[in-house]
Amino acid sequence: MDYVFLIIGSLVINTCFYFIISPFFSAGEVPAAGMETESDKLTLEQVYSAVNELEMDFLMKKISREDFEKLKEDYQLLATEMLKEEAQGRKAKHLPESKKKKKDAEAEAEILRELKKLRQQKG
Repeated sequence: MDYVFLIIGSLVINTCFYFIISPFFSAGEVPAAGMETESDKLTLEQVYSAVNELEMDFLMKKISREDFEKLKEDYQLLATEMLKEEAQGRKAKHLPESKKKKKDAEAEAEILRELKKLRQQKG
């Protein structure tokens, strides 16, 4: 009878050990990490706040001057790229309107030509 309790006890202990250790060795998939949501996008305010935090860390002597200058320059380049993309987005908005007007004008001219041809065929 003692052997039965030893076998059952060892099975219970091994099962508990397996459930405790298995998460460390399994490759956990994170499906939401690949998707970018609206809140995950980096904004210009976040870049500037990061630069302010860097400056505060530098003033509190948490980071060296070289690291501060390098990181500040990187963040400033990122901010300029974001501003350029925003400006290009604004230009792209205005361009389709002008292209739309040109296409409308071309379409009207083509309609008028077709009407002229139809009138000439009838008359």
